Amino acid sequence: MKKILLILAAVFLVTGLSACKEVQEGNEESPPISEKPNDNPKQTDGQDEDTPGESVDDPAKDRPNTKTDMIILEGMEESFQFTLHHSQALGFSTYIVDDMVVEEASSGEGDAMIVFANFAGKRNEDAKVQIFSKSEGTNATIEEQAEFAREVVISNDFEIKQRSDNSPNRFDWSEVEFDISQKGSNYSILGTVSVFQHGDRVYYAIVQYPEEYEEGFIPRVVKMFDDIVWYEAP
Repeated sequence: MKKILLILAAVFLVTGLSACKEVQEGNEESPPISEKPNDNPKQTDGQDEDTPGESVDDPAKDRPNTKTDMIILEGMEESFQFTLHHSQALGFSTYIVDDMVVEEASSGEGDAMIVFANFAGKRNEDAKVQIFSKSEGTNATIEEQAEFAREVVISNDFEIKQRSDNSPNRFDWSEVEFDISQKGSNYSILGTVSVFQHGDRVYYAIVQYPEEYEEGFIPRVVKMFDDIVWYEAP
């Protein structure tokens, strides 16, 4: 447990807290979160490509490489371009809106997919979602994964916020949820940790963002989860 916590904390720390220092050192404004990407080579001028991700029968893999779809931002539908991403290690594919960027990280302990906001071509490492699961075949319960996620966020200087007993989950897919926050002299980062299960694997997703990003970032994250198609079991 100590080994895997140190690995995940290191990944979380490197990708998550460096931007906080940048905020403290400079006063550049964050790009507007409703702004669409410009001059992105992945865009297809509103036309979906028919080329499948892979020529196989698995529906999670046999999907168009790009698509145009809608996201509701501040009560209004806006059209965006999306690119298919395969997370082989986590066992699914999904579409990532073209003003976000995705990375994967794996070790002998587990696998992670990390998606960062890249609004107006500016990557913001404080606005991200990190999905993690222990390596396939390594069993973990919902409670164990939730406790591990708590240790990860606490080790990275986040506070866990208390919810009332009757508070509904923020995300439909969550089996366990809790909110987190981190505040500095000139920044405020909020977030939600979601723990969920598919098949025999248990996952957590740490969703974090600067407070002013909430209305633009969360709809993009929800869309990404809505577009997940799980790989078929062999």
